[in-house]
Amino acid sequence: MIRIYSSRSLAPVLLLGLLFFCACKPSPDEEFDEEAPTVSADLIVVATMNGDPITLGEFQERFTRSGFKPDKEAEEEVKREFLNRLIERKMMLREAQRRRISVTLQEINKRIEEVRAEHGLELKELLSSAGIDFEKLKSDIWENVMIEKLLDREVDRHATVSSGEIRQYYRDHADRFNKPEQVRARQIVVATEQEAQKALERLEKRADFAALAKDLSTAPEAARGGDLGYFALGDMPNEFNVVFRLPKGGTSGVVKSPYGYHIFKLEDRRLPGKFSLEEATPDIRAILFQEKREKLFSRWMKELRSRTKFEVNYQALQQ
Repeated sequence: MIRIYSSRSLAPVLLLGLLFFCACKPSPDEEFDEEAPTVSADLIVVATMNGDPITLGEFQERFTRSGFKPDKEAEEEVKREFLNRLIERKMMLREAQRRRISVTLQEINKRIEEVRAEHGLELKELLSSAGIDFEKLKSDIWENVMIEKLLDREVDRHATVSSGEIRQYYRDHADRFNKPEQVRARQIVVATEQEAQKALERLEKRADFAALAKDLSTAPEAARGGDLGYFALGDMPNEFNVVFRLPKGGTSGVVKSPYGYHIFKLEDRRLPGKFSLEEATPDIRAILFQEKREKLFSRWMKELRSRTKFEVNYQALQQ
């Protein structure tokens, strides 16, 4: 894999809680003091958007569900930023409704199945233990899909990347596409040094390395004859570096690591080189797409804000 690629991320507004759901129960210091003689959080307005209020109660409930646990020093800043993102979220939902974007029950159920697959079949129990209503999760998912469809229409489909732009990026960043030396190796991993020494003795008597790995090794790739595939220096734990000093076809001695006792064999070596334009294209396209997406999103959100009247009361967050 080309190392210049950083996985595609969502636009900044989505990074702070597009899915306001975290299957984690609030710790005691995050729970609100029910005995304190304060005004109901549902009566305190922290922001309005075109006259529609966002109450402190809604903010607290969403903030808790998001799973954020900031340090005391950063808590005020994190809450302010979260409120800003919540306002933007509501702005986008209103825009999606204005553009008559709809979400089907089938789409919601598909997302619920994805959440269930991630957290296990006991989803409702998990939500219940975290104090989250299942209907609230469905509402969150509906909002998420609405926003995703809106962004796809207003932002993503306009973030096109041409072949010429990819070629230009490849030329301008040539040093990023250098291939390091790679080796292909096999390993046998056993639990004790005594087992490793016995395996080494069998190899010295010309036992087949791959067959011995299948028979003895406790590592996951044992079924493949201990084949680790190709890797570069630094891709594996330091104990594996001994492979780079072996001749092709050579076998190491016993190497101890936190995983057990290893014996390595060097199968092949790839000399340093350069990724071709064809090899690099998918990663370059992803990088350029994300750069364009973020610029388009920023410009689109600025225009959306200009059409929205909103007021914010950050001081109310401290109550």
